[in-house]
Amino acid sequence: MINKRNNGFGAYEMLTVCVMLLIIVVVALAYVFKTDYKEKYKVIRYNAKMFGLSVSNLSFADESKNVYYLQELVDSKLYSNVKNPFQGDKFCDNYLSKVEIQENKKFVTLECGNYLVYNQDVADKKYAVYQKTEWSSKKHKNDNQETVFYNYQIDGKDVFDRWLEKDIFLYEYNKKNGTDYLDISEVSGEASVQEKTMYRYVKKVSD
Repeated sequence: MINKRNNGFGAYEMLTVCVMLLIIVVVALAYVFKTDYKEKYKVIRYNAKMFGLSVSNLSFADESKNVYYLQELVDSKLYSNVKNPFQGDKFCDNYLSKVEIQENKKFVTLECGNYLVYNQDVADKKYAVYQKTEWSSKKHKNDNQETVFYNYQIDGKDVFDRWLEKDIFLYEYNKKNGTDYLDISEVSGEASVQEKTMYRYVKKVSD
């Protein structure tokens, strides 16, 4: 009797090869995406640094302000919109990105989509990058940040299409109404100012 050897792949061998190829592809894609995000982290760090340094130079000439929002600088044509490195067709959030001055130190926050550089000392050499959820009026179990936001109403309807932090709310109110109020209490005298505490979760993803 003559035995014939079958040198071809059977179903089991083919399945094994497919699984191995799939693993290789997944590992390769993970490496590519990891490398891609490292570059995006570098970009948001660089953008935050440039924004912080620009406001630092500006603040020497205007010592009356403690907070500079990106939207104010864009309106004044002192700075341009910042591209979101994680979504190339979008910009960073002008109403949440800011530089705060505290005891002669300057701290920059640049929010771009789901990522941000948060309250980073402008003078630091390394900037941390964080991932975040959206602000919500409902507090979730893991939320670790909270902030008071403001809006005002006319005929029971919100005027601004988004809720704003105190200083940028006051700036936008003055811009819209031609006023020059320095405190929200002055606005409350003529408008129905609303406030709400909002929450979100933030975690560090890169040093």
